[in-house]
Amino acid sequence: MFDPKNPLAQLDRQELLWLAGILKDACRERLEKNLVSQAFEERLYRRGPVAGRLDPRPFLRIWEPRYRKFLGIAAELEAQLQAGDAHAIAESLRAQVETRRPLASEARGRRRRTG
Repeated sequence: MFDPKNPLAQLDRQELLWLAGILKDACRERLEKNLVSQAFEERLYRRGPVAGRLDPRPFLRIWEPRYRKFLGIAAELEAQLQAGDAHAIAESLRAQVETRRPLASEARGRRRRTG
């Protein structure tokens, strides 16, 4: 069903899959950047506080679980879309096999007559 208020309704299945992949990659990059920033800040603050600079470590720690959660959801969304594609492909193949079965049985009948 097309819902004009839903911006995702403008995308087809392949575009949704691409969007989920982009989201997953972006979440993974943000998480990696956050972890690197935390390590850098820990090393920096071992020397002592930096004058005139706020300590970003609490904010980095607050966002880390969110980035992990977003990454997990994006990965799950992508997997569901891929599974949907796999399901659609399997259904398509089943339909093709079912439509070709009579042709295959005719071919076997012809071979028996000529053989």
